[in-house]
Amino acid sequence: MALVLRPPPGRDPFIRMVIVNWIVGACLGVAFAAVILAADVGGMHSLMLGHNISITAIALLFGGFAITFGGVVAATAIMLIKEDDDNDGGRSNMLQPVPVPTPARVRVRR
Repeated sequence: MALVLRPPPGRDPFIRMVIVNWIVGACLGVAFAAVILAADVGGMHSLMLGHNISITAIALLFGGFAITFGGVVAATAIMLIKEDDDNDGGRSNMLQPVPVPTPARVRVRR
């Protein structure tokens, strides 16, 4: 039987970072949607409350903003992770192209 060392569930710092950043982004998205409704941008507030499907429309607005902002903030956090200076992604073992001069045949015109 092999011994596998894994962190307990919920203890992985990368997963925790993604979840926390997604929650922060979702909160920002909900706040932004609330500002849009409060400012009545494009008449959205009056349009949504004027129909019998206002709860569905508001849920779709807030849900869409929460998912979009959450995904953007989580993706930005992942892209901004610093890499170790020692780690070059395994590129040091790869062969690098070396420019070599190549003779070219040229005809002389008179």
